[in-house]
Amino acid sequence: MKQLFAAVLAILLLAGCSEEQEERSPEVLLEKMEQDYLGQIARLGILDLYQEVKWRLYCNHCDVPVKNCMGRELRGVTYGMLDLKVFYLKYENGKGELAYTFIYDNSLQCSLEEVPGNKIHGIGFVKDGIKPLYYISAGEAGHISIKCDTMADISECPTRMINPDQPVVRKFLLKNRNKLNPWFHMQAVKRGFLPED
Repeated sequence: MKQLFAAVLAILLLAGCSEEQEERSPEVLLEKMEQDYLGQIARLGILDLYQEVKWRLYCNHCDVPVKNCMGRELRGVTYGMLDLKVFYLKYENGKGELAYTFIYDNSLQCSLEEVPGNKIHGIGFVKDGIKPLYYISAGEAGHISIKCDTMADISECPTRMINPDQPVVRKFLLKNRNKLNPWFHMQAVKRGFLPED
């Protein structure tokens, strides 16, 4: 009887540890964080802004190869194939910032710091504004102007953020439609960038 009790106790302890580890896993933490932010986004009434920025970020980086995903090199993977989750929201006095992170395999954050060109991963905004106040960069710049004519280096111009309807974006989408992130694919169809399946 004592042996049975010890075995049951050991199983319960292991199950409790396993549950606790699952609650702290990167997947669970990232999902919980995004759900919290999505709740705040809904309360602020900026769901359309959230979706539009997400779409533009996908278009901006869709064909860029992923070079660094928490120290992991991913061959043949581009940012358009990854998940994109909101990971930062700040709002006060009528102005806010909204930033996203690309995720591989539901748990690894993939940095934009090493990508060529702009490293935009979010925006500054006015709650009821149509255009962003500025773009948030993962690079040294921090903030990037929304006007290309004020930039010293035109290669940093966020052309695809300003207008996602670029031939290179459409070409990438058509060529890689079966590899795209499901949300990105659905939006591309909805917005007329891809024909319906």
